[in-house]
Amino acid sequence: MTRGSLGPGIDLTGQVALVTGGSTGLGRAIALGLAFAGSTVVVAGRRLEACRQTAIAKASTPPRTPRS
Repeated sequence: MTRGSLGPGIDLTGQVALVTGGSTGLGRAIALGLAFAGSTVVVAGRRLEACRQTAIAKASTPPRTPRS
């Protein structure tokens, strides 16, 4: 995930996102992008282990630096 992947200036700090199908593929990419933008992300999926792997990847996402 690269900085600004959701667009420059998007700050979702304090927002909560629920991503269904967020354990693999496009849903996972969306979940990680939302996390990178500062959102608290809840991931829902059918496979528990895939959800855990997304949560691990999300936890390792560097915190967003607020723009001034």
